[in-house]
Amino acid sequence: MVTDDELRRIMPNCPTARRDEYLPFIQQAMEEFAITSYLREAAFLAQLAHESGELRYMEEIASGAAYEGRKDLGNTQPGDGKRFKGRGPIQLTGRANYKKYGDLLDVDLINSPTVAATKEVGFRIAGQFWKLNGLNELADQQKFETITRRINGGLNGQSDRVMYYNRAKQVLNQDDAVTPSGPVSSPVQPSPSQAPPYPGILRQGSKGPAVTKLQQRLNELGATIGVDGNFGKGTRQAVINFQSNKGLSADGAVGPATWAALWS
Repeated sequence: MVTDDELRRIMPNCPTARRDEYLPFIQQAMEEFAITSYLREAAFLAQLAHESGELRYMEEIASGAAYEGRKDLGNTQPGDGKRFKGRGPIQLTGRANYKKYGDLLDVDLINSPTVAATKEVGFRIAGQFWKLNGLNELADQQKFETITRRINGGLNGQSDRVMYYNRAKQVLNQDDAVTPSGPVSSPVQPSPSQAPPYPGILRQGSKGPAVTKLQQRLNELGATIGVDGNFGKGTRQAVINFQSNKGLSADGAVGPATWAALWS
């Protein structure tokens, strides 16, 4: 789960008081909507950083009058444009969206639309939107451009979003090297070899030569992590990806079955 220090480094322009106030609600929303892996966290926080100006804006600066009469947003009643202007860290906009996400979260956003801009509800809306639109799965595949299109409808501010994305990956994976966002070529599959002696269970936080050997083998199999003997978030995500591909229990810990499969 993202820490205060990690959030500070991803969003350095976010005021300290604001970060302290919002972090518990960001963490709760990420937990509630399964934004809990390294790649999901990085993509989610990058998009929030861009959309909210590093958490400085939870309500659209414009009046919302431009949305008046926008039937595609469900704004069919007089005053709907201003009433249902963009709010929250991903700028929920329009009567139809306020109704949809209010119903999903059991919050009356039609009669109390400003609640969407509160920390208690705003981050839950962002998390619900993220999960409902399949952005966790896209984050797992590092399809960041597609994520932007689903949030923005286009690629407005994409260079800024990518900057935050690469920064978030670097920060959240500080003890593993990270390959910046971009095209990835298919790795050459190595030949099976005899597994080294099982060193005992390895998990996030483990250190030493066995972790180094694990990281080397994962890179041989196509991962792009640093080889430093520190089992960080990136190494854990690489293990989870390997376990999923092999039909193993994807818990991110390297037990006897995973260790043997790495060299099978």
